[in-house]
Amino acid sequence: MFLFLAAAVLTLTAGEVRAQSDLTVYAGKVFFNNPDLDSVVLVEFPFTLNRNEFEFYKPDSVETEKYYARIFAQLNLINTEGYAVDSAKTYFSVAVPSLGAASEPGIKLFNKLSLLAKPGVYTARLTVIDAVSKKENQLFFDRVIVEPAVKDKLNLGALCLAYDIKYVGEDVTDNRQMVINGFRVLNSPLSVFSIEDTTVYLYGELYNLAYDPEDSSVYRLSYRIVDDSGRVFLNLGSREKVKPGSSAVITEGFDVKGLSPNLYNILVVATDLGSGQTDSAQVPFRIFEPITLAEQAPSESKIPDPYDNLTLDEKLHLVTYLLTPDQKTVLNRLSDEGKENFLTQYWREHDSNISTKVIENRLEMIERYRYVNRYFSVANTMTDGWQTDRGRIYMKYGPSERTEDIPAPISGNPYVIWNYYSIKEGQVFVFEDREGFGDYRLVHSNVDGEIYDGEWEQRLKQGTTELY
Repeated sequence: MFLFLAAAVLTLTAGEVRAQSDLTVYAGKVFFNNPDLDSVVLVEFPFTLNRNEFEFYKPDSVETEKYYARIFAQLNLINTEGYAVDSAKTYFSVAVPSLGAASEPGIKLFNKLSLLAKPGVYTARLTVIDAVSKKENQLFFDRVIVEPAVKDKLNLGALCLAYDIKYVGEDVTDNRQMVINGFRVLNSPLSVFSIEDTTVYLYGELYNLAYDPEDSSVYRLSYRIVDDSGRVFLNLGSREKVKPGSSAVITEGFDVKGLSPNLYNILVVATDLGSGQTDSAQVPFRIFEPITLAEQAPSESKIPDPYDNLTLDEKLHLVTYLLTPDQKTVLNRLSDEGKENFLTQYWREHDSNISTKVIENRLEMIERYRYVNRYFSVANTMTDGWQTDRGRIYMKYGPSERTEDIPAPISGNPYVIWNYYSIKEGQVFVFEDREGFGDYRLVHSNVDGEIYDGEWEQRLKQGTTELY
């Protein structure tokens, strides 16, 4: 169920207070690489909220039986040096007829923030605040890569998925912030849909069509649903349309009934039948199966999440080798509360299986963290294993697929070789105990950015490691 946002400005006074949980915010980003904008790109950050997580009050300034929530949202675009270079904000109200209606689950609120950015690499921070309860949440976007607009060939841009798209015209006043080119687009920020959703909507724009007002030439759009390997699940057909100008808006709805829970891609192929130019792009989306209360009970009510028992420092240790430099810069600038919010959002956005309430890959990381501290620590406290070379590699990649442990070589120091055959073309790490105290240091790897030793490379190729 959806509810459009109202933009009324109201003065609220104290009234009935409803217990609140932390705010749930889902957000994405869409790039409009329209060449008409010249040297900048329009970047939109659509987001959705759960209406029942906000506090509702009766306003004291007007005669009404309705209850209202006030919501503030701000976006900061941050450069690679950690400084905000632009921002956007909105302040809006939502009305309901009663507090009972306010508590009804399953109703989404839609909004978005937009700004113009020069091509480059950024991070971004979205802050959403319940102005009544003062609850808030922050989302962090790492690697916001703004590509320059393509001007010399056919180009697909602004592709995104939505729960619903409807043409409302340019003069609409209700929920105006969700309208683009006359279409009200209720984005699915994470491109996630339930098996109960029968239709997935696509919005996009096509730039640099060879347009001649005297020639009614057409362009063709073809669609297929494929997996990451290119295997076709559904052929969604093609459409030919008359060019409205040098650019065109793309809106489509696709029947996805029957797709099993999985990760898919909508492959879009655009062809200018006048110039013969073609462009293609894939838009990923996920279908999941909702969890019933009965299914949740065994895992959620009986098994506590060990993450909740970790200290803030331990939570930071878990992501030390996962974060990008930009993310670390942002994280280091935050207060302890801000760091907690950052980490909560990070794991939410990197959940390996969003169809469950459990963040399985976070549980796996906790297990890795405990393992490296137990087996690779140098200090007697058994808490520094995650900082060792073996701890770092284990935290990033997990247990090796083949381990060669030589504690007493014919000559030289004890060493260990870890092989990961299924990662890319195969990765290898050689650790050596040069001091004899069990502190194995990385001395060779074939992974970019790690230490490389030509002699060890030769030994590995020749299979003569035990003669070291």
